[in-house]
Amino acid sequence: RAVYVLEWLKSHPNEIPLPPRGSLLARWLFQPFDMLRRLGFTAEQEAEVLALSPDASVNDRQKGLLVVENVIRGTEAEQKLKPGDVLLEVAGKPCLNFVILEEQLDTAVDHEVNIKLSRAGEVMNIHLRVVDFHKLISHDFVECGGGVFHVLSYHTCKTYNIPILDRGIYVAQSGFSFGLQIPVSAVITSVAQKKVTSLSDFETALAGVPNKEMFEVRWFNPSANEHRQKCSMIRMERTLWPARVWDFCPKRPNTWKRRSWVDEGMKQMAKTVTAPEPVECSPVSDARSRASAEQDSDTVPAALREEDSFGYPENSDAAISMVQPMLCTIVTQVSHEYATDFLQSKEENKSTVIRRFGVGLVIDSVSGLVLTDRYTVPQPLVEVELTFGQTVTVNATCLFMHPHHNMVLLHYDPLAVKDLPVRAIDLGNVGPKTEELSAGQVLSFVSIHSDHQLSAKQVTVGSMCLKVWPFPQPPAYRGRNLEICNLNDTLHGLGGLLIEPAPFYRIRAWFAQFPAGSLRYLAGVPVQVFAAVLSSLGLPKWAERVARPLDPSLAVAALECEFEEVSLAKARREDGVPLENARALAACSSGGRRQILRVGRIMSGGGCDGILLEGDLVLSINGKPVTKPHEIEREMRKCHAPSGEESVSSMQWRVQRSRQPMDLDLTPTLLHSDGTEHIVVFNGVVLRPTPRAVAERGGPTLPFTRPGQGLYFWYIYPGSPADTFSFADSRAMRNLGWLVQLNNEPTPSIDRLLEIIHSGALSGCEWLRCHVMDAEGRLSVRALRPDFEFWPTVEIVRRKSQGQETYQAPTWERVEHMA
Repeated sequence: RAVYVLEWLKSHPNEIPLPPRGSLLARWLFQPFDMLRRLGFTAEQEAEVLALSPDASVNDRQKGLLVVENVIRGTEAEQKLKPGDVLLEVAGKPCLNFVILEEQLDTAVDHEVNIKLSRAGEVMNIHLRVVDFHKLISHDFVECGGGVFHVLSYHTCKTYNIPILDRGIYVAQSGFSFGLQIPVSAVITSVAQKKVTSLSDFETALAGVPNKEMFEVRWFNPSANEHRQKCSMIRMERTLWPARVWDFCPKRPNTWKRRSWVDEGMKQMAKTVTAPEPVECSPVSDARSRASAEQDSDTVPAALREEDSFGYPENSDAAISMVQPMLCTIVTQVSHEYATDFLQSKEENKSTVIRRFGVGLVIDSVSGLVLTDRYTVPQPLVEVELTFGQTVTVNATCLFMHPHHNMVLLHYDPLAVKDLPVRAIDLGNVGPKTEELSAGQVLSFVSIHSDHQLSAKQVTVGSMCLKVWPFPQPPAYRGRNLEICNLNDTLHGLGGLLIEPAPFYRIRAWFAQFPAGSLRYLAGVPVQVFAAVLSSLGLPKWAERVARPLDPSLAVAALECEFEEVSLAKARREDGVPLENARALAACSSGGRRQILRVGRIMSGGGCDGILLEGDLVLSINGKPVTKPHEIEREMRKCHAPSGEESVSSMQWRVQRSRQPMDLDLTPTLLHSDGTEHIVVFNGVVLRPTPRAVAERGGPTLPFTRPGQGLYFWYIYPGSPADTFSFADSRAMRNLGWLVQLNNEPTPSIDRLLEIIHSGALSGCEWLRCHVMDAEGRLSVRALRPDFEFWPTVEIVRRKSQGQETYQAPTWERVEHMA
């Protein structure tokens, strides 16, 4: 066959490089004569075959013939051929082997040929039409929602015995939209209640589905021997993954041409970046007035009003009835290639889409604010759904990710849950004098599960500590300076609230999931701790309880260092803490613990680098003794400038260093929301500004490695040019590092890289010299052959509203940059 193709290409230098290939849509198997005898082949027929080559030697003598093994369903061959038929002649010529068969079929494409065969010893003549084999191979394909789809191929039909006619659409890659519902290798038969038998049918059906809308897909999975159809509901996603078709263009060499949907009107829809509808926070609508009235109501569980369309499920447990209006279930989805700020578990690494479940705590039902953890919402580029009362599911956006603490603020449209009496947690009475948790307390723990149901159990507080989390590898978010509480009991669920028993039902702690590398850890945050964190952000406005405009540029004053707990006795003995300071620290300690804070780690290049030193013991701040991180944050809150000014005033620190007290003047750093909000995919390597987690490791301060600077990479698309030409040494660099120079141009930022692309400096370059740097500062050069047709430069950026009276939810935009 290789000789035939080579000769055809030589003799047709100016034609499309598709040599004719014919097929009868049957599988043939060469069988020896003794096996043919078992199938009814007679001795006379064998003698006739051997007579065709009477002068052949014993070794060269014909030893068997081709036999029909099976046929493809839904074809003419299925009607006229039977398994076990012995092939004698094709088009009047004896057919002794595969070479003769293929030669005869290739010259008779789209024509009928006479087939002479022996069926159980009886010689028969039939006519079959030779099918163009190229038409049975899937050349064109569709991209939608990050998935890749094409017509079910001939080979798949043959493997799983699927009819070749009306064969459906094959899922080659499920992607973001289809990944959690439909597996790879599935066959789609209908989309949005429209039968799809060809790629044009599939394209037309998808083009009629608006962005972010749900639609029905029916499919079956032949690879699992499941031919019964299943039904899944899929959400259309065109913001980050625009829908497009790749048409095969046979030429020398073969290539594909990209085009948009058949419906021109869908182009504009694909450009629209949808998110939760803008929320007008200034005027107080009827729904928000009702939400405000709910906050004014008493916190003791009460029956829901009869005029509500929906109510929370009734429960005989008073603790559950009290807290369920404050809780919601959170489901997040992240595409694997855009998982920028966290580590995945082994199961998540195998999945195209990463889905996580968590618990949300309503802190402001008027403006629509929910508090959750950074395990559930690990980054800003994420799809978030909130479910209230097992009844209403709404979309949410990430408003603020705390750079140090395991806390994320989400925003949702409160009008979407107007039929539920959602109530915010009441933290108005929480302050510095609030009683702290102590070991041995018996409380009630109300938890929420992934099926949106709640449960309650009696638990005992085990310990309170300042947890020092291990460093993940590769660098990712790691919590710091946050007190947690552990229980003596086994916990189930996603998290919840720790409350006092009847009759008070006061909330004592919020339990959430803490990221610990690729694992999770369920622990509680005392109420006064997370209340102090929210207060440092100026949220929520409990005293006013009216709808106020949300500030999209929230910031918090923070020290870029990490504290550890040291017992007061050890500090006095080993570090020489003065007696008067020890007495003051002991007097302000609570919860049965007497400890002092020690500086354990300082961020390289941070605000306190060069002022504080590792090992310093904190004696007092602004003349007040402090023993807990949230007390330091409370003092930093007082240094905040008025709203709208990006500055903080300094604080007076007294520390113990080298057994001597020392006074320091320290100014906190104003930090905005954490997380990656700007990404560029360049020839298959995903680039972003350097994350804070890299600098927090305390490594050497290198060019382009400060947070928000440089082009940091951590993921490379399989099969991309960057993967093909080994952009990163997987053994030495572990696919991590910085792109610091492209040819002769430095690349200190994403904007600079885009400038280089727009300038045309890369146009016509057969090879690109990519200078990359690893975490230790070692430079190396990688030669990369660009492919801007199949791997265009794609920019993904989060846009925030600026200078508007009403709050506009941030939106994600995808822009392609042509070289």
